[in-house]
Amino acid sequence: MEGWARFLVAPNLIPPHAPRNYGRPLASRSAWAAWACIFGIVPPEPRVPAGAPVVLIHGASGNLRDWTFAIAPRLAAGRRVLAIDRPGFGYSERPPGDISDPRAQAALLRKAAAALGVERPIVVGHSLGGAVAMAWALADPDALAGAVVISGVTTPYEGAAQLFGGLGVAELAMSLYAEYLKSTVEDGGVERFVRRVFKPQIPPPGYVEYVGGPLALRRSTLDANIEDIATLNQALTAMAPDYPGLKVPVEILHGDEDFISLEKQAAPLAEALPNARLTVLKGVGHMAHHAAPDALAAALRRLDLADEVDA
Repeated sequence: MEGWARFLVAPNLIPPHAPRNYGRPLASRSAWAAWACIFGIVPPEPRVPAGAPVVLIHGASGNLRDWTFAIAPRLAAGRRVLAIDRPGFGYSERPPGDISDPRAQAALLRKAAAALGVERPIVVGHSLGGAVAMAWALADPDALAGAVVISGVTTPYEGAAQLFGGLGVAELAMSLYAEYLKSTVEDGGVERFVRRVFKPQIPPPGYVEYVGGPLALRRSTLDANIEDIATLNQALTAMAPDYPGLKVPVEILHGDEDFISLEKQAAPLAEALPNARLTVLKGVGHMAHHAAPDALAAALRRLDLADEVDA
């Protein structure tokens, strides 16, 4: 890893209770923003980044290390990359007030990226993070080079249990979702839960240990997850009417084996957006960014080219 990139975290960004290797080899710490843990990579000097900066947004129950396990270093070969914890996930804190709406989370992440000097990025969101990426695009389209939605939840749906049925929780009410997740630890079920998320692929060796499965089982994180999922559909219902007017180019990547329905999520989004491209990944499940990193890299290159044409 040495020699191809240097690792940057805004000074005093990682909270004191985070381990030293959270987000990068050596983490600085204090209280610039209690809710945000940011991992940054830039190409080594004097190399000039070849593409737009990228902001990576994780999905439900995850944290920024889902991205930094393998994907962020790969993308940083030619561009600046930031992976940000959504508020209340990883080692971040949930700020006061209602922050469950993806539009509110997008506003926080935009401020964080701007504070780090990121200009005209491509925002990439996985799963629920796709809703945050779309909210960002709707709120500030002129400041983006593009957006990528991977295995996203971006259009209104009927019931959270139906949406997340592929995880084996379709029969549970959302009020029991936290207890379900917590119980997985008692019988060694964290790994089993992750396998369900990855299927039909399998998690890479060391993934669970690196990402920190128990982080998703903190009481505060469980509560944040429930709040985000419980309010998501209402937010998407409000956002969807604005999709046809969005001029930002959007790349949509979705596996045909994903438990998040291709026909009910990715396809309707592609149809609603005037400047979208849908790539269906054959035999790929929900963790498409891990299963098909070349598809993500290709999507970013297409957005780079489109932005050069518009410049």
